[in-house]
Amino acid sequence: MSTSLAPSHVRAAPASACGGTRRVAPSRSARASGSRASTRDERALPIASRVARSSRFSSVRACAAPTPLLDLADAGAGFSPLVPLLSVLGGFGIAKAFVYWRVQFITAAMIGKHVPPDAKRVLEFGVGAGKNLYYYPKTVGMVVGIDEDAKEDLLIQVSVAAGVPFVAKKQSVLENSNQADASVDAVVTTGALTECGDAEKLVAEAARVLKPGAPLVFVEDMSWPKGDGALAAIRASDGFEPAQFDDGWATLPLAACAIGVAVRKGDEAPGGIDEGGAAAESFETATGLAGKRGKKKRGSGKAGKR
Repeated sequence: MSTSLAPSHVRAAPASACGGTRRVAPSRSARASGSRASTRDERALPIASRVARSSRFSSVRACAAPTPLLDLADAGAGFSPLVPLLSVLGGFGIAKAFVYWRVQFITAAMIGKHVPPDAKRVLEFGVGAGKNLYYYPKTVGMVVGIDEDAKEDLLIQVSVAAGVPFVAKKQSVLENSNQADASVDAVVTTGALTECGDAEKLVAEAARVLKPGAPLVFVEDMSWPKGDGALAAIRASDGFEPAQFDDGWATLPLAACAIGVAVRKGDEAPGGIDEGGAAAESFETATGLAGKRGKKKRGSGKAGKR
């Protein structure tokens, strides 16, 4: 009786009918181990090769290298119009930001140059958040800001930080400003003429309150769809000399601005209002500053006696 030298996991197969040779067949554990190894090898293959092997209907075998990321886009779809659109919008946004900050710089220069340093009263239509208060000469007596959305507490804080005396009036710019005729040394508007809806009425109010020879300083957005209504209203007014404005900014594509100054008709030069005059009293009463002014004068008088 012969002893089998085959391992325990290999068993002998029956002899072939033709040659009588014996084949050794692997056991179940060996077949399972080989199947796991084959699965690991298949997982290690590139994705494209596995897909090609599993497809019954593909007549072209995929290459063994992974598909590049850029090749995943459909080349036959053509160039996407979204790319140039985003480029144009991005460039337009950058241009608008540049124009905005440039206009702010010009606004500061316009107010600093055309508002008289010795002005006792300045009226600003559409004061907004009060950023223009930083541009006024520090020697201005008082700035009265009119805006229907005026946040009075915030504006007072801004005026203190800017070092400019200020009074906020929360009302529409198209309402009567309650300023006496020919009592204001300068009027400033940076957007109110365009946004108010009736530029001619606002220009007429500015002409009424301005002293003869006093300036109307304006910086107005004329880009589409706002148009040139602000500049047309100033030109049509009988109360002002022909307006001086920058033609380059007025014709700037996509970001046109009316930047200029119009002088109230009359021979009298702009200047401060005489203390105690009728116009000054009317102005103080209208703005509610009569008491504050009186206290300041009495305090300064006592300090002088000391």
